[in-house]
Amino acid sequence: MRKINLLGIELTDFTLKESLKYVNEYLNNGALNTVSFISTQTLVQAGENEEQKLWLESVDMTICDETDILKAAGFATRNRMREVEEGEFVHELLQRLARRHLKIFLLSDSTKQMEQLQHDLYTQQDGLCVVGEYILDESAGSVDSLINEINDVVPNVILSRFPYPLNEQLMYENKQMMNADIWVALPAHPLISTHRGLRRSKLLNAFYKKLFDRKISQYHDQKAE
Repeated sequence: MRKINLLGIELTDFTLKESLKYVNEYLNNGALNTVSFISTQTLVQAGENEEQKLWLESVDMTICDETDILKAAGFATRNRMREVEEGEFVHELLQRLARRHLKIFLLSDSTKQMEQLQHDLYTQQDGLCVVGEYILDESAGSVDSLINEINDVVPNVILSRFPYPLNEQLMYENKQMMNADIWVALPAHPLISTHRGLRRSKLLNAFYKKLFDRKISQYHDQKAE
């Protein structure tokens, strides 16, 4: 576990072993803990928006979604690169949820996204115990209805998929009112199944990779002045 500062954002990098240890603790500490994946897009946008920065830094555990982040932070060891490239955290998390028959609640912002989320999860892992799902739209009272549904079901784990930064905003504003153990915000993009886990398409983040590299260089130049 190592502290990182990228574009002025204070985060912590967890190895796979460390992240799974914390997941076990989160399942038993009586509070709703939050987990979110970070990408180059996430960091570029949060680096330019103080509110998004607050939401991101308030997440209990962040998981790297791209190896470019490890490289920029100076943590690009062979093991960490493999863990990120192969999506091993999602793989191991879903295995544990299925093995322990933990109750899962799915959350997304459209029928299409919900179907894609279900496809990704069920392709990766059999035996998942999904006890509820909710499509959050822009109608009045939608968040209140979501909170009520989650509290009626009392899931162990919430798995959500929203475009950034809606996951982090919802976590920041509502987690104190929800009765669950862990809320994991998965990346907004469809995930590719590999032999070890789920990872993002390289084509989807090429633009932000280039922008991220440029922003990192500019940030270091400004700090050096």
